[in-house]
Amino acid sequence: MIRFLPTFKGYTVDARLGQFRKVHKSGKIEFLEFDSEKGDVLLTQYIITLDPHSEEFIELTRAIF
Repeated sequence: MIRFLPTFKGYTVDARLGQFRKVHKSGKIEFLEFDSEKGDVLLTQYIITLDPHSEEFIELTRAIF
């Protein structure tokens, strides 16, 4: 089964790996770990947007806690 990862502010959210990823027009891939300074801010913003009863929220919180 193919699973599409969610996106937030242009970043792909990979809860399993604990990172945000973004492919720039130049082809360069930017990786932001959830536990980095910028990643933590983005993760907090992302969590606030999720419904706490959604599968996405549950999966994310299981992966990070």
